[in-house]
Amino acid sequence: MKTIAIEIPDEIINLLGSEEEAVKEAKEALVLDLVRRGKVSKGKAAELVGISLWDLPDLLAKYRIPWFDYSKEDMQRDLDRLKEIKRL
Repeated sequence: MKTIAIEIPDEIINLLGSEEEAVKEAKEALVLDLVRRGKVSKGKAAELVGISLWDLPDLLAKYRIPWFDYSKEDMQRDLDRLKEIKRL
């Protein structure tokens, strides 16, 4: 594992309560942004931030990332397919 140093203003550290909390929040934000962009799976994200997969939905909600990624196009395709099946 690599260590990367970043500068965080004292104001943010004071807001979060400690340097440890700032490090934790920065790591979560980076990992969950990678989830949002589809570069990291949800399972891998849980592993990287050190929580169970069962606890991940709460963290995703904190960052407003949906547990299920179901686009309108996917939904429409599924609805169309169900209509076809119903006609059979």
